[in-house]
Amino acid sequence: PDPVRPPALDPEDEALPPLADLAESPPLSPVVISMLVREGWIVPHPSPEGDRFDRGDLGAVAAGLRLVEAGLPMAELLDLARRMDEAMDPVAHLAVDVFARFVRDSVEASAASTDEAASTLQRAVDEMLPATAELVGEHFRRLVVKHATARLVDE
Repeated sequence: PDPVRPPALDPEDEALPPLADLAESPPLSPVVISMLVREGWIVPHPSPEGDRFDRGDLGAVAAGLRLVEAGLPMAELLDLARRMDEAMDPVAHLAVDVFARFVRDSVEASAASTDEAASTLQRAVDEMLPATAELVGEHFRRLVVKHATARLVDE
């Protein structure tokens, strides 16, 4: 996937160090960091001091490291990540289409001004994106538990 360059970090994230500084403990090679950026799993934000990464990226790296430390080989983790991206990308595209058809179009049709529409749409995204992430994450967790339970029963 082609990583998308986001806008500058939120003011609350401005103090975050570059990921390379955070990679010192535990050790994380610059090659792995570059690989994660290339795969689109972390997305650098440009800043005058160099690329920075937001809290979501840092959390993703920490979660990945926990999986590797628990015994999952990095190559397997990256393969799983690639497969998940391939499966989820069309669903994300559809989610954006549904949002545009049912939320954006309605807001734009009823807003008194372009500024009002933009403000209302921003609030909708700010509310809906975390809810969507929670919904998808919880569903994935349940699927993993279901398959793990079935495997344990079979074995």
